[in-house]
This record gives sequence, C-alpha cells and structure tokens, in this order.
Amino acid sequence: MDRLAVELLNHIFFYACTDGGQTGCSLALVSKRIRAISRPARFYSVALFSSPAKIEQFLQAYHQERARSLDMLPRVRHLWLSYDENGSGDSGMPTNAPPALAAKHPTSRAEFLALLQRRTQHWRSAQVNLDEQYNRVIPMLIREVAPDLHSLALNQSRWRSTTVVRCFFPRLRELTCIGGDPSFLPFGAVDPDGRCAPLYPSLQRLHHILTPTCKVVNFINWGRHAPALTHLRVSRLDFSPRSTLETLEHVISDASSNEFFHRLQRVIILPHPPPPPGSAESAVLCYVQFTHYLRALPERVKAQLTVLPPMIKARPHQGVDAPKECIVNLRRLWVERIQGGPGCWATGPPVPSPV
Repeated sequence: MDRLAVELLNHIFFYACTDGGQTGCSLALVSKRIRAISRPARFYSVALFSSPAKIEQFLQAYHQERARSLDMLPRVRHLWLSYDENGSGDSGMPTNAPPALAAKHPTSRAEFLALLQRRTQHWRSAQVNLDEQYNRVIPMLIREVAPDLHSLALNQSRWRSTTVVRCFFPRLRELTCIGGDPSFLPFGAVDPDGRCAPLYPSLQRLHHILTPTCKVVNFINWGRHAPALTHLRVSRLDFSPRSTLETLEHVISDASSNEFFHRLQRVIILPHPPPPPGSAESAVLCYVQFTHYLRALPERVKAQLTVLPPMIKARPHQGVDAPKECIVNLRRLWVERIQGGPGCWATGPPVPSPV
C-alpha cells in the first residue's frame, strides 16, 4: 500500500467507505499517512443511531477532520439517522424500571394501578428529556450535512421534533422516511403559501414507510418540492387515513401528468398487513375494499405500478416502533443502495422487513 499513488488510494478509499462509517474509522487507525489520505473519504457514508451523545461526538470529529484537511474537504454524502436500533441501552431511554419501582410487587389492584402510573410518568419524563437533547443536536447535524447529502434514511418514529431547520437539500437524490415527513422540515412551516423554491430539487427516489403513529402524508407537498422524482415507494400503506390515499392517487394519476412528478417512471406500493384473525367484521370489510382499490389503481396511473403482497410477520414485542431487527435490515438495504444494488427498489421475492 505504501507504493500506490495517493490518487489511486483515494479512489479505493471512497469505494471502501460505503458501510456507514466502520471502514472509515478503521482506516484512520492504520497510520498517519493512511489517515491523511483517507480523510476525504472517511465520512462518505455515516450511520448514526442510539443516542444524541453519539451525534455530538460525530460532529466534533467531523469538524476536527475538516479543519485538518489541506485540499479536499471531507463531506457526508450518505447518512443513516435512526434511534436505539442496536438495543445497546445507551439511547437515553430507560430499559428497565428504576429500583424504587421494580422492587415492590403490588398486592392489590389499587397498588398495581398506582405503580403503573409511576412507571408511565418515569418513561414520559425520560422521553421528554430525550426529545430535548435531539432538538438540540439534530438541527446542528442537518445544517452541517444538508448541502452535500446524496442519500438520507431517516427513522424519526421516536423523536418528537419542536425545532424547524431552515434549510434545503440541493443534491439529495434518494430519501427514505420512517415515520412521516422529516419533522425538522415541515412543509407547512417552511412553505405556508406554496410559493418557495423546491426543498428537494434533485430528489429522484422517495420511499415513505408509514408507521402506526404516523400514517398521514400529503403527497401533493412532495409533488411541489420534489419535481425531479422518478421513483416512488410507499410501504405499509393503509386504507386509513383517506387523505394519504387521496393525495397519493392525485399525484400519480394520469390527470396530473403535467402538474406533479412529470418524470415519474415507477411506483411501488406495499400494503399494510391484513387485520389479524378474530378482528371486527368492519375492519375485515374495509381491508377487502382496500385491496380491490389497489387492484384497480394501475389503470389510472401514469407510471409503471407494482403492488407487492403485504408483508405478514409476527411482532416479537409489544409497542409502536418497528422491531429492531427490521430497522437493521433497512440499514442493510441503505448500504446496498450506496454500493450500487437495488435495495428497497427490488420487486422480486420479499425479504423480512417492516416495509
């Protein structure tokens, strides 16, 4: 490696640093020479998850490496931003009840309800504290990387944003949203009258993964702010709320050929799983009507439409968040896209995922 030209090594390192940051960190520890040569590629792809403290540590290292750069500045081109996906327990949320609440076992219904209330308050306080930390560090991160990003995968289902980041993504080509539109960049706040310049002018591929806590997406906003879109995927699409279905059909229908997504080539829909056995008859009937609606949809759209079979997978634990292993699988698909693979845009045999 010592005999290879610096320019050749630089190209090799860019191809190597496509795994979310592990290879970049390893190269920085090889030697001073390799650290200096690999510096422009070190942050080519970055995966951040689990805690606000890790985001702060990344920003500190990122600023230091950029300050040391003599020619080509390190830039983040691909970012995965998620929360507590590795189950390491350092996310800021309690993994167990505090000793004072866990030691005492209730002996009556009243004691059980009182204990449940205290535990709920404990978790709520921890969530508020975590939200405050994220509302402090996420804006700093987004402002730093937004101008250079080519792809962004955002899992925000556990973060309640109260901060609006005034920015746009001029180079972003691929975006995956788990849990609704980016909460730090709400369309209603940054473009209340629908007249500002597109926030995602170069976006070509958009993947929306709806969650139980966020199923509302206004695709008309995306039609205005992602005019170059060619591929659209909506996963876990449900028959409720109607506004999501109606705006989706509006932007992909033949009638909107010149108004929204005039470059649209491909639409992929993965329906929400059917109601479990024993569900109310009304829920089953609604789902049957929903499947009939999806079957008739290809006749009314302007692009190739693929409706995948619903992913039926038992949840390993209770809660509203997608299972951790499914989020990790989505990160694998994100890495696959960086490396040139189809990722979530493959329509062959499905792989286990929450989408």
